[in-house]
Amino acid sequence: MKRIQYALFLFAITVLSFNCQKQYSGTGSGTTTIENNLPSPIIATLQGNIKDETGQPAAGVQIKAGSKTATTDASGYFRIIKADLDKNASVVSAEKPGYFKGLRTFNATSGVNQVVIKLLKKTMAGSIDAGTGGNVTLSNGAQVTLRANGVIKENDGSVYTGSINVYATYIDPSASDIRETIPGSLMGNDKDNKRVSLVSFGMMAVTLESASGEKLQIASGSSATLTSPIPLSVQSIAPATISLWYVDEQTGLWKEEGMATKTGTDYVGQVKHFSFWNSDFSAPSVTLSLTIKNGKGLPVVYASVMITSADSGHAYSNTDSLGQVRGLVPSNENLVLKVIDQCGTPIYSKNIGPFDQNTNLGDIVIESTTSSIVTLQGKLLDCNNAPVTNGYAIIYIGNIQRYANTDASGNYATTAVICSGSATTCMILGIDDGNTQQGLITNVSISSPVTDAGNISACGTSAAEFVNYNLDGTAYELSKPGTDSLFAFSTQGPAQSFTTSIMGYKLTDGINFSFIDNGATGIFAISNLFIMGMNNTGLVQPFNVTVTSYPQSSGEFYEGTFSGQFRDSADLTSLHTIKGSFRVRKY
Repeated sequence: MKRIQYALFLFAITVLSFNCQKQYSGTGSGTTTIENNLPSPIIATLQGNIKDETGQPAAGVQIKAGSKTATTDASGYFRIIKADLDKNASVVSAEKPGYFKGLRTFNATSGVNQVVIKLLKKTMAGSIDAGTGGNVTLSNGAQVTLRANGVIKENDGSVYTGSINVYATYIDPSASDIRETIPGSLMGNDKDNKRVSLVSFGMMAVTLESASGEKLQIASGSSATLTSPIPLSVQSIAPATISLWYVDEQTGLWKEEGMATKTGTDYVGQVKHFSFWNSDFSAPSVTLSLTIKNGKGLPVVYASVMITSADSGHAYSNTDSLGQVRGLVPSNENLVLKVIDQCGTPIYSKNIGPFDQNTNLGDIVIESTTSSIVTLQGKLLDCNNAPVTNGYAIIYIGNIQRYANTDASGNYATTAVICSGSATTCMILGIDDGNTQQGLITNVSISSPVTDAGNISACGTSAAEFVNYNLDGTAYELSKPGTDSLFAFSTQGPAQSFTTSIMGYKLTDGINFSFIDNGATGIFAISNLFIMGMNNTGLVQPFNVTVTSYPQSSGEFYEGTFSGQFRDSADLTSLHTIKGSFRVRKY
């Protein structure tokens, strides 16, 4: 059985792969029946986890979704409330020095959208003299070939002379981690601007830099040659020619541009600029929507979903906070829906399809006796030992956080998918929004099928959060409820140092600053400031933060004041003055 990777675009991860035995021309003739490529805006919460190339949490990664930004904490976690998303194609980017820009494109839902991105290490494949041209070869045989005098400086378009550092990585579409590493997703717009799903025969990430780190690009009228190995599993059915696609980094969508020719076990094609490049054809698809719940009617939250084709292919995604899954699936094929536990073991299976039109399956119910699906529940009590009717529990499991609102009796409940029979713990923090109080973190051992944490106090510490500041004489207040996001964390650096980030956003108001500290209270120099859309600000020293309370555990608060002056990189003639105070919970 030959294996081909199909794209199945479900919410969140969006990169899902199918396999089947078919012959394709590679002309990109399949189109989807999704609502074309028209925008469908939605405001929703976005959170996620960023990993490094080894699969470990990546801290300090700069996240951007629409106009909102965030930074990952020590667990690689980020959260943006009221993000500007799109039901048909949302994009989130992840940037960290030493790595290619990470991108994830997904179909946003009304729940908390969970994404996972595994960053690709930016490795130098070799250097080429700009005057003579030449090529570099990766360990798997992939090649980048540049023409003589065919490279310019990206910032001003001037001809570049000198040594060109070529950073390149091959992305294998048959790799087990492709759903996390793929740039964007396998969703694109073809040469006729129609939204299509793609089948990949190999991808490459390429950037060019000078020896001093200047960004370089292919000159207008010139081109470069990419040689991309075809995965062994599909070499015998790879078409003679195939469309080339590149990622539009603004939308996260692949765009069709050019063709590649099969030469031996490689695809060879000409490209006019560097980005992520992909050898693909498009496949007919429809939009599939469904919601997964347990026997108690609760959404199965952030569960790994696998859909298998009749030809033994498979695909993965995650549910959102409401158990929803939505995206593109191959049309007119018999499919099997499976839910997978944290150890990769299927815990539920159901035959679905074939589908010849957009379909909503409604609720898929998994009985509560399934041992890997745990209901987490309890009751929050206020300072008078009365039920908290306006509050929520923050539940920390691994590197993912869940928020469960209380009902009129102070009860809360959510779900988690774990490895059957494994020993797992969680931390629960009770928040009383009505009285602006919170309790202490409670550690709870998880047991299946129901973990009842009992009564948890949401009393003892003020739950007030804010970042208030005065910029050039105008006051701004960011405080819950009503703010888009308040977020703070510290990541450990060398020699017992920490980098702490404080951020808050409300509509167009927003501030994000960071400083290096010693893990305790004190006065520290602010090293980075992003405020009100002004980025790359030039700080005028001294520009300090005074930390009066430094948390040692999740749920405690950073408190302090800050003041200083800065110049916006876009207008160096204007000097801005800012001062403010903050109290933000550590995550």
